[in-house]
Amino acid sequence: MLRTSVRSHVQRIGHRRLHLSVSDEIREALNAKMPVVALESTIISHGLPYPENIEMALKVEQEIRNNGAIPATTAFINGIPKVGLKTREIEQLAEYARKGLVNKVSRRDISYTIAQKLYGGTTISSTMILSHKAGIEVFATGGLGGVHKGGELTLDVSADLEELGRTPVSVVCAGPKAILDIPRTMEYLETKGCMVATMGPPGTNVPGFYTRDSGVKSPYNFNSYLEAAQIIRDGNEFGLNSGYLFCCPPPREVALDDNFINDIIEQACQNAAAAGISGKELTPFLLREIASKTSGASVKCNISFVLNNCKIAANIAASLSKLKQNIIPRYEPKNQRGTMTSQETSGNEKETKVLSAVIGSVALDTQCTFNSSHIYQGDSNPGKASTSIGGVGHNVALSANYSNRSSQHQTTLISAVGKDIAGKHILSGLGMSADGIYINESERTAQYISIHSRDGELYIAGSDMDIVTQLPIKHITNKLKSLKPNVVLVDANVSVEVLEHLITLREKMGFKLIFEPTSECKAQKIAQAKNLKVYPNHGFDLITPTVTELKGIYEALDKNNKFDLDNWFPVLDSFKIDRNLSVNKKASTGELKYLLDNGIFQTASFLLPYFPRMVIKHGSKGIYIFSMEKDTDPATLELISKYSDYSMYCTGEHVGGQQQGVLVEHHAVPAGNTTVTSVTGAGDTLVGILLNEISIDPEFLELKDPARRKHRLDRAQYGARITLEDKETISKNLKELP
Repeated sequence: MLRTSVRSHVQRIGHRRLHLSVSDEIREALNAKMPVVALESTIISHGLPYPENIEMALKVEQEIRNNGAIPATTAFINGIPKVGLKTREIEQLAEYARKGLVNKVSRRDISYTIAQKLYGGTTISSTMILSHKAGIEVFATGGLGGVHKGGELTLDVSADLEELGRTPVSVVCAGPKAILDIPRTMEYLETKGCMVATMGPPGTNVPGFYTRDSGVKSPYNFNSYLEAAQIIRDGNEFGLNSGYLFCCPPPREVALDDNFINDIIEQACQNAAAAGISGKELTPFLLREIASKTSGASVKCNISFVLNNCKIAANIAASLSKLKQNIIPRYEPKNQRGTMTSQETSGNEKETKVLSAVIGSVALDTQCTFNSSHIYQGDSNPGKASTSIGGVGHNVALSANYSNRSSQHQTTLISAVGKDIAGKHILSGLGMSADGIYINESERTAQYISIHSRDGELYIAGSDMDIVTQLPIKHITNKLKSLKPNVVLVDANVSVEVLEHLITLREKMGFKLIFEPTSECKAQKIAQAKNLKVYPNHGFDLITPTVTELKGIYEALDKNNKFDLDNWFPVLDSFKIDRNLSVNKKASTGELKYLLDNGIFQTASFLLPYFPRMVIKHGSKGIYIFSMEKDTDPATLELISKYSDYSMYCTGEHVGGQQQGVLVEHHAVPAGNTTVTSVTGAGDTLVGILLNEISIDPEFLELKDPARRKHRLDRAQYGARITLEDKETISKNLKELP
């Protein structure tokens, strides 16, 4: 009996959920934790005439998109409650409204509208219900319903107020409609437990729909999108289960004069009473009367403040999304007067300085890890899939920022996204400043898809990074001139023209330039740079390849005839590497044998004239460093030997009064057990931490302080291990890195 009852209950729940239809775009956005803003549809069905209602509906959706969120217009189509309308559905709703065939749907009307398969325009009340069921927390509208004039006798109170007392959705509006009894509306909301805050400094009154000041005191005020988002988050985390009302005064240029509009409203109310109009027909009648008496000025004002509310709602939703993902810190209130004291601004608030910039890719990463070690070729394999923000440039910059030990230093990402859902998702969850991001309206946002074994090892991956190759040189130049970084890292997703331009900018601006090869294929484009020259006119201060990428660069340089006798060979010959190898008795065993047997030593040596310092990533074996050094004393070399797992120094010729040399080192992964979850972001993490260390101390890879140098190299490898053990592409635990 109990089992039958439970089954019946579950079936009823499942059946009810089938009523709600959420569009694919909204479902994907919510699953990806992107900011979404709900919209009502009575402005289409009962607010504006045809075809202005369609134009307005599309315009408010675009306003929300322009401000970094996804719009979700709600309505009832053939009795189906919809969250997220297609353009044809908006047009369809408007056509039915034109014929008077659309029901105005509040809470009481929902079941009837569904049962009778009617078309319905959603009010604030029903939009809140649909939003909450879909998982949307922010809703933008024009004005709030409330207690009608004389409502203390007629009990004519909008269902909007009841909904604000029991449904945890935030409504962003221009205050209660001016046709209402605003003081009693505020009293009613207080009784229902709805938080009300007006945008503006302390003391700003509740707006009056058409006017900026209703004369009614606002219970609270808020000054920023983040502050509003914090109110929503904390209230929901506490489980209040009531709504939030954020009132936004209409822009000054469209707000109407108090005396002018009040006289018109009073006359409209008298006309309604004389005509016996009440209930759900009252508000549309009054708004039409006011529009007529103001010669359309009220409609223009209405449209403007709806767009203004949409902009504010989108930004609140974006801040809320970031807060919930711990991308931005919680809002810290200012002092009681709402301003910073001189002591706070001069003593406690230090200027943030950009010490490094990363130029490269940001992409939407999709990763699938197989459940079994047995793979069915040409067939579907069970596994676990996840989506995150990635791209080599993004990963490196994020690692640099996470691992940064000083809040006054930061790394800026310079990249590009398209004007699509993937781009919106990236901008809302970037994890760092988006100031360097270029919006390319004609290209797709970059995406990367990888397939992994059950142990996390990469099988194969595919990437669509064309947008990064279109990154405008002008955008890069302007950002670098503005930021003035100490160090710039570029990944190989950019165009050859960008690489050439950065080599030129390095000479003019004096920053250190690092090349992250990204992949064996993409690494090869560096050989195409026309201004790539050998030491001492080299273009890059450091490259950070894997062993595979190292060989790819070698092959590309060889193919492009970069190993020439006139320029390249004299520099290589000055190192006297062959002579040093012949006398080095360690060559037959250990690390040197491994380097020689696998061609790493030979390949790196050939590249040194073009790249005088290389940190070569080699997975679980750690890192190898090949570097050109000058006038290195024996005591320093002894310390280097002490602070590395293997080192060898090749003494070269005297050039320009200084003795050339090549230092080869191996730094193993610091001891400790590692449980590999995914290898996707480990290499990028290592490079990002190295970038941060170099930005703080540009000479740390040089041999001035071997002990500190070793600590920083180990720190980078510890960070890579932390990311290896995390399901995230770049682990947030890097913030705890000592």
